[in-house]
Amino acid sequence: MSKKTPDADQPDHVVIPPKANAGKLDYTYIIGGILLWGLIGWGLDFLLKTSWIVFAVLPIGAACGYFLARHYQRHGRPDDDQKQ
Repeated sequence: MSKKTPDADQPDHVVIPPKANAGKLDYTYIIGGILLWGLIGWGLDFLLKTSWIVFAVLPIGAACGYFLARHYQRHGRPDDDQKQ
């Protein structure tokens, strides 16, 4: 016999972070933005043979991560209505 749970049709490998981790998730977006834009700036520095672009885009990455975190906090994530 197999155990039947109320959410038997939901896959077991999907992990939905609880809303209690919202503050930690904000930092993740900001750090992710810094890393992504840092890599973009590093690539542009390499292609254009400069050394200042990476330092110019790091604050842009932090700002983009901040605003993305605020957007998700205000409007919610697409998976907020699912149960764990």
